[in-house]
Amino acid sequence: MMRAIENSSNPSGRRRSSTPDFDSGRTSKLPVVLIVDDFAENLIAMEALLRCDSFDIVTAQSGRAALDILLDRSVALAIIDVNMPEMDGFELATLMRGVEKTRYVPIVFVTAHSPDVSRMFKGYEVGAVDYLFKPIDEQVLRSKVDVFVTLERQRQQLLQVERTREMFVGILGHDLRNPLQSILTSAERSLSNAQDDDLRKALQLIRQSGHRMARMIDQILDLTRIRMGGGLAIRPAAANFRRVVEQIADEFSGRGRALRLAFDGDMDGAWDIDRILQLLSNLVGNAVEHSPPGVAVTLRIDGGAREFIVIHVCNGGRGVPRALRDALFEPFASSDRMRGLGLGLFICRQIVLAHGGAIEFESDDLRGTCFRIRLPRRCAAETPRGVDARWPEAPRCEDAHFSASARPSRKGVILVVDDDPDVRDSLELLLTTEGHDVLAAADGDAATKIVVGDRARPDMVIIDYHLPNGVVGPLVVRRLRELLNRDLPALVLSGAAADEDSARIPLQNSEQLGKPADIERLLETIQRFLADSAAS
Repeated sequence: MMRAIENSSNPSGRRRSSTPDFDSGRTSKLPVVLIVDDFAENLIAMEALLRCDSFDIVTAQSGRAALDILLDRSVALAIIDVNMPEMDGFELATLMRGVEKTRYVPIVFVTAHSPDVSRMFKGYEVGAVDYLFKPIDEQVLRSKVDVFVTLERQRQQLLQVERTREMFVGILGHDLRNPLQSILTSAERSLSNAQDDDLRKALQLIRQSGHRMARMIDQILDLTRIRMGGGLAIRPAAANFRRVVEQIADEFSGRGRALRLAFDGDMDGAWDIDRILQLLSNLVGNAVEHSPPGVAVTLRIDGGAREFIVIHVCNGGRGVPRALRDALFEPFASSDRMRGLGLGLFICRQIVLAHGGAIEFESDDLRGTCFRIRLPRRCAAETPRGVDARWPEAPRCEDAHFSASARPSRKGVILVVDDDPDVRDSLELLLTTEGHDVLAAADGDAATKIVVGDRARPDMVIIDYHLPNGVVGPLVVRRLRELLNRDLPALVLSGAAADEDSARIPLQNSEQLGKPADIERLLETIQRFLADSAAS
């Protein structure tokens, strides 16, 4: 048993154990237990009872000294004497609950008074999780401390897992996409000049494999977000579904694969367009791959209902093997690793669920396979009707095939800003091949020097979102616009996730493309910006 020692109060101060101190803001490798009591003898006695190798002990003789420690260290448990001069335990607890860093630190009050219900309720109201009464039972004290130390150790392990996940996502999102951008851009440029059939086949294989790797990276990132965050975030915007489908048709017709399209009823609604494109590309891609040569793939949109639309993606050929049907929408369910990771249909289902819809399929060897998606026209966080973030002043549906080839080709001076030299070089080669003059910079300071020192007047800028030293592309664009005194068009390239855009810095007269950027879309965007600038 530990006896409470009653004597005159000592001056306020704090005392630490012999464990080495750490820099401010850093977390000790071991959990930290803070003991606060105005009697030095009580601190010594309690520290002696608790001292062990599994956690650090830090002590304070006043509430103010305890606050200094709490702001300096990450504390697993605070054991606080209720009766202290100047600032009692209740006041200290109230201050702790008002500060974000200490708001959730568990507090165990220590008191020499007999249990008083009203006083105990006051302690719980200010944030206590438990009470200890003097004289303190050593076994009770130890067991309570062990519980909170274990919880803190588990919390630190979860934080480490989160840091590892963030590092993993960062590597996938940026470090791998940059070389992919260089590979695909160089392959596209070489294909435009190659005459030899064998060389063209090799370059087409490089391009095909690069796009396949990019899809795998996207799928792994999506899987990570789904597992860690409970689902995919979506950003709905008003759109016409027919235009979305026609984009997919253009994508596959460019690969020599014709689709049979059918539309019925109203095609307007609000969806996350990037995610819907991903959904349809996955489903149609699967249908094309599993269809026999010459057998058409049908993509039919039924807009007859008021509250939802129904999407049908159907192909002929053999049906889905029975062994896979029950787990078709589970991750890594596919037995064909040559085509991908087996995440495509899993992510398709997550996209549909995020929109509040449902997906199902029917399959047999006589009729083939047909996926049916019921997609609400409206979902949470909907953009107001008439506000179309993707197609401002959108053309009519029958004009949706409008592309870069339909515009008069314009040449301009383009400033490329990217810290990856391979990305800069590959973009410069591509753009010079298209007839543009290219200025290249590794960061915002170098871009500013080109504009100020070299008196360059670019017609637009292509810039990486994440630049060295924590600088972001949109802020560099704003600085360049101020220097040029005009609204310089900006194409922002980013390896980050689409659902992270909500935290991004908004930038007018700009468009964002993910890395690796689709070359056709990149060139089309450049032509649109140059044409709009010439017209203004």
